[in-house]
Amino acid sequence: MKRISLLVFSVLVSGYIIAQSCTSLRYQDTIFHNVTVTTSKFGTATPQGLLAQPQDLYLDFYEPTGDTLSKRPLIVFQFGGGFTIGWRSQPNIPGFCNYFAKCGYAVASIDYRIGLNPLDTNSTIRAYYRGVQDERSAIRYLCQRAPQFKFDTSIIILTGTSAGCFCAFANTFTTNADRPVSSFGSFLEPDDLGCYDCSGNNDFNHHIPHIKAIVNQWGAIMDTSFIEAGENTPVISFHGDQDILVPYVYGYPFQLPVFPPVYGSVPIHQRLTNLGILNVLHPLVGYGHEPELLAPQVDDTVYNYTRPFLFNLLKPVTSDITADTMVCAGTTVNYSLINTTGSKYCWSITGNGTIVSDLNNSIAVRWNDTGTVSVSVKELNYILAEGEVKSFQTKVIAHAQSNFSFVVNELQVSFTNLSANAGNYQWSFGDGTFSTDINPLLKNYLSGGTYEVTLTAANNFCADTFSYSFVIDSCPVADITYQLNSHNAFFYSPLTNTVSYYWNFGDGDSASVHSPNVFHQYPAGGEYLITLVVENQLGCKEIDTLTIQIAFPTTINEIPDKLTINYDGYSFCRLYSSDLKPYHLLVFDVTGREIFNNLFIADLEVNLSHFQRGIYLLKLTDGESIWLKKIVKF
Repeated sequence: MKRISLLVFSVLVSGYIIAQSCTSLRYQDTIFHNVTVTTSKFGTATPQGLLAQPQDLYLDFYEPTGDTLSKRPLIVFQFGGGFTIGWRSQPNIPGFCNYFAKCGYAVASIDYRIGLNPLDTNSTIRAYYRGVQDERSAIRYLCQRAPQFKFDTSIIILTGTSAGCFCAFANTFTTNADRPVSSFGSFLEPDDLGCYDCSGNNDFNHHIPHIKAIVNQWGAIMDTSFIEAGENTPVISFHGDQDILVPYVYGYPFQLPVFPPVYGSVPIHQRLTNLGILNVLHPLVGYGHEPELLAPQVDDTVYNYTRPFLFNLLKPVTSDITADTMVCAGTTVNYSLINTTGSKYCWSITGNGTIVSDLNNSIAVRWNDTGTVSVSVKELNYILAEGEVKSFQTKVIAHAQSNFSFVVNELQVSFTNLSANAGNYQWSFGDGTFSTDINPLLKNYLSGGTYEVTLTAANNFCADTFSYSFVIDSCPVADITYQLNSHNAFFYSPLTNTVSYYWNFGDGDSASVHSPNVFHQYPAGGEYLITLVVENQLGCKEIDTLTIQIAFPTTINEIPDKLTINYDGYSFCRLYSSDLKPYHLLVFDVTGREIFNNLFIADLEVNLSHFQRGIYLLKLTDGESIWLKKIVKF
C-alpha cells in the first residue's frame, strides 16, 4: 500500500479526544484537523473492448489522523463522468472525502471501469453494469478488512456524482434477478459480465451488506419500480432543476436516445415517499449538471444538508426514562432506560438530590427536598454519535412523619396524633386491637402492663412509623380487715396490683412489707388507729384506716411449773403437763397466720423441721388461763 499523509492544516494538531462525558460533535462538525489517505488495490477486472487487458482497480481511503475509534461509518464515493471519463481523485472529490473524514467518517473514493460504444445502447448499459460490479468489489474488499480499516460493516453509505449514483441506486435496490439482459452478452460485446459479485475479487463471501443510506448527487435510476416496500434505505438527493445531461425528472441521459431513458431525482423522491422510506430532495434551482465544478457553493449546500441528515441516522435513539412521577422527600428513586450495547449514558439531575448509584443505563437518586425535580440523560453510542437529551420530571412531596403524645389515667389512655404530611393512619395498641381513627381519644385497657403503641402515618406515596412503650396500671385497693385473739391482731388487705404495703399499728410500731397480711402483738389493751398505705409500680397510692379495740384476758400468767416446754431451736418443741388436764396449743408465725393447732394431755411434740426460720408465737390455754411464749426457729 502507498500511504499518503495529507496535512489539512499547516499546523499539526492531535485528533479529537472524547472526554469522559457524553458530549461529542463527531459527525456534526469537522472535529479532526488532519486526514490520512491510504491507497489500496481492491480488485482486477476486464474493461470494455474485445482486446482490453485486465485493469487493476484502486481506492483511496480517507480517515481522521490519530482516530482511535475501531468502528466508524464508511462512505463510499464513486466518481461521475457518464461511464466514459473520470477518476477517483478528480476535482472536488478529495474535498468531499477530506471534509467528511474530518467529521469522523471513514471515506473511500474508488476506481471503476469506464468505456462504452456511444453508438450502441447495449454497450452503455454494460458500462453501467460494470460500474455496479466494481463498486460492489470495492465494498467487499473493504468489508473483508474492516478491522484494518476500522469501520462498521453495518453502516455503509453510498454516494458519488452522476454515474456514480446510478451505481449506488443499483447496488441498493436491485439484485441479480434485475440484471439487464445485455450484461449476459450482446452482438458487439458477446462476453457475459457475470453476476453482481462475480468480478474484481472473491472477498466477503461474494456479497455486500445492506446499505445504510445514499447521498444522491444528480444521479438517476433505470426504473423506480426497482425500489420496493421494505427496502428501508434513506436517501438524500441534490439535483439541478436545469440538468439536461441526467434528467431531473425523466428522459435520455445527454438527451441522446442511444442511452436508455432513466428516472431522475424527482420520481425517485416520489417513489420513496410513497413507500414510506425516509428521503429528502433538495432541488438546486437554476443549476444544471455537475454544478459544483463552476459553483463551489454547491459543495457547501451538499455538506450542510448531508451532515445532519446522516447524523440523524447515526445518532442513538434513546428510549424514554421510566421512573416514579411522584415520590416522598428522602426517598431513593430508580431511573432507567433500555440499554443499547456499547452505549454510554451520562446522567444529570436538577433539584436537591444525590445520585447514590450509577449503573450506566440506570441511576438511583435520593431526593432530599420537596419540589419538581428533573433527571436527564444523554446517550453516546458505540460509534461516538451523541444522542438527544431525554428528561423525566418527578414531583417530590413532603415525607409523612408519624408522632403522637398520650396521657395515662390508670387503665385509660388518651392519644393525640402529632403526625404531619399524612392522610392515612393505622394504630396498633399493643394488646391486639387496632384503629384507623386520626385521634383515638380514649383507649381502655383491660389490665395493667407494658404496652408498645405503634402509629403508622402515610400519604399516597410513603409511610412513617413511630412507636412508644409505656406502663399502665389501676391504683391498688386498700381495705383493712382483721382478726383479734387476745392482744394479738391479724391484719389483711385484698391482693391487688400492689408492690408495697405500709402498716401503722397505732401503738408506735409500723411495718413495710410486700405481703397483704401481717401479724402484730399489742403490749396492752386499748383503742388503736390502724393505717394501711398500698402502692403500685407506678407510684399510685391508696390509704385505708381502721380503729380496733384490744382487750387482754383476765389472767395471763407465766408458764406454770406444771407445764414444761423444751425445744432445741431446730427440729422439735416438746410440751409436758403433770396434772393430766387437757390443754390447747396454737402456733402463729410473725404475720399472725395460724400454722399449728392441737389439743393434748400430758405431752405433745411439735415437729419444727418443716418450719421456716423465724420467730413463732406459742399460745397455750386450759380454757381459763392463757399462756404465751415466743420461740425462735434457726
